Amino acid sequence: MLCSHCHTPIKITAIKAQRGKGLDAQIQCPHCDAWLGRSKVMTRLKLLGFYLGAAALFLAWWHAPVRGLALLGAGLCFALLILSNLMDQLKVIEAPEPVDTSAERQKYR
Repeated sequence: MLCSHCHTPIKITAIKAQRGKGLDAQIQCPHCDAWLGRSKVMTRLKLLGFYLGAAALFLAWWHAPVRGLALLGAGLCFALLILSNLMDQLKVIEAPEPVDTSAERQKYR
């Protein structure tokens, strides 16, 4: 995973703080202490694409008269799944307080 605030890689084993459950789960970056979460809309679209695509494939397998239409629907649902999976990235929910480094910067001017 990559933190969307400090752009450093996060190992799963390094995550110490988590809040929320299910689709509302958030994690805290161990490097910059920003709270990161996923978009609920993209996660729901991903689940919808998977389950509707699986149902359409099941329908195409067992009900021959609608096989062509069901396969088309399954293809569109799996395309929705792939696109929403690509767009579902971690986003910053709560950024940490900025640290005032003006005194430190004055030394080098």
